[in-house]
Amino acid sequence: MVIKLADNIYSPLGATTRANYDAVMEGRTMLRQYSLPDGSLYTASLFPEEERHDGETYTFFEQLCIVSASDAIARADIDPSSDRVRFFLSTTKGNVYLLAEGKEERALLGTSATLICRHFGNPNPPVVISNACISGVSAQIVAMRSIEAGLCDTAVVIGCDVQSEFIISGFQCLHALSPDPCRPFDRDRCGLNLGEAAATIVYSGQWPATNGHPWVVAAGAMCNDANHISGPSRTGEGSYRCLQALDINPSEIAFVSVHGTSTLYNDEMESIALERAGLSDVPLFSLKGIYGHTMGAAGVLETILSMQAVEHGVVFGTRGFEHVGVSGKVTVSADARTTDRHSFVKLMSGFGGCNAAMLFKACPPAEEFVTNAQSPVSSESTQAGSTLTRIRLTPSDGDLADLYRTHVGDYPKFFKMDPLARLGFVASEMLKKLKSENMAQDTSYGVLLFNRSSSLADDKAYQATIADHANFFPSPSLFVYTLPNIVTGEIAIRNHFQTETNFMVLDSLRPRVIAEQAALAAQHSAMITGWVDYMDDSHYQAILLMVPQGTAMETIEEKINQIIQ
Repeated sequence: MVIKLADNIYSPLGATTRANYDAVMEGRTMLRQYSLPDGSLYTASLFPEEERHDGETYTFFEQLCIVSASDAIARADIDPSSDRVRFFLSTTKGNVYLLAEGKEERALLGTSATLICRHFGNPNPPVVISNACISGVSAQIVAMRSIEAGLCDTAVVIGCDVQSEFIISGFQCLHALSPDPCRPFDRDRCGLNLGEAAATIVYSGQWPATNGHPWVVAAGAMCNDANHISGPSRTGEGSYRCLQALDINPSEIAFVSVHGTSTLYNDEMESIALERAGLSDVPLFSLKGIYGHTMGAAGVLETILSMQAVEHGVVFGTRGFEHVGVSGKVTVSADARTTDRHSFVKLMSGFGGCNAAMLFKACPPAEEFVTNAQSPVSSESTQAGSTLTRIRLTPSDGDLADLYRTHVGDYPKFFKMDPLARLGFVASEMLKKLKSENMAQDTSYGVLLFNRSSSLADDKAYQATIADHANFFPSPSLFVYTLPNIVTGEIAIRNHFQTETNFMVLDSLRPRVIAEQAALAAQHSAMITGWVDYMDDSHYQAILLMVPQGTAMETIEEKINQIIQ
């Protein structure tokens, strides 16, 4: 059982969870209109300019993470320096704005995560979950699994993103931004707003001594649409599968806290998925009309506020909503309502076809529950002897385009991909050929990949398109690939894999961490997993394994070490 010990929200609306809850209930927002260098307008919720500065040791992004985590850790009364505590950072772009200053190393997600982790004296390698818009929910699922497997006693999950010209211009060139406050699920919605925040949840496998009725993570699931890297399934397939996996009883659910970005296709897709899942009569709400889309923070922030809402017997209204503008039957209102139910669902979706959902329950006293303390990643309970197919690619193996022509040749979309996606795609196709006898058409593999550089090569290329305001030409196709998880989406689309996809960033190639997380994911489905890191045409490496369902951590780690030695 995984239990919430404490939380914090630090946003433009306040520095505590309570301040943010009060602001939501009062209908306050910090959404304001701003302009880009080309004169186009957008609306966002940003921290005041006087607060937005980098310090000598920590950047603005890192400061937000540390302040939020410090409050939550203090409330949880834990020792963050313990080796039984692990840190999980959810973010999409972190310090990407530092590329404009030529600070490549400082812009790496793993660098920030390590600095944050070491600030608290924690000895464990932090894990960054960079899985597009679902990062915050993905990180909570990863933390839940890590606790259940006995990899740690306590998990500190921090979600954070800050806005910059890099991100704002990217969404603008996708024509996804609204110049006015967004209107989720409304017939007149015309795009999303962006936002900034840091939010932290501390989870534990131990029942808290001071809280007899804590929040429990009941279930979590991730599924891919296998449809398009920047457009959701028109049938809401990925979200529907996530909701089905939670085994929800609609009569027990207070509400669904949806993604609700206010874009045409996201809201439509969510409405269809909810109706298909039998949740049409369960109230839903979106918080994007108050906070904007806070990206890596969204899944954590919106989970915390949903817990607050249930505790106060409230279903939030959806700010900006007036008239239903989706085809799926849903229950949505601009006004807050009351509820006497004690569970809720958090639903998210994102680029790369990824979707995630979690079920949370406010639980009665501890003595009514039995905690299952077992490790699903140990060799005692899994297939330690399973044979793993594996492959390694480096520049010495040849040009990626030549490898594609030799080993694939029937997927022209390859040439539209960025280098990181090409690397992962070719490696996965070659891996499949090695394992062709077991790749039945009805087999759906999950995809979990790791690297150090995230999408740095594409980040640099995109930064070059916006560096000169006199020659400002942001590319929508290039911007999409600045999300590292797009490579998992490309593999899923190619193979119509509709199970779990996720992307994690580490400070270095760490076989033990990769094996731990891959084994946890492999409890739910067979996996394609490993290391896919691309810096430039002369510096890249792919180490991929095809992992049968139930494979032990020790087996995966052994195979990775054999490849890299």
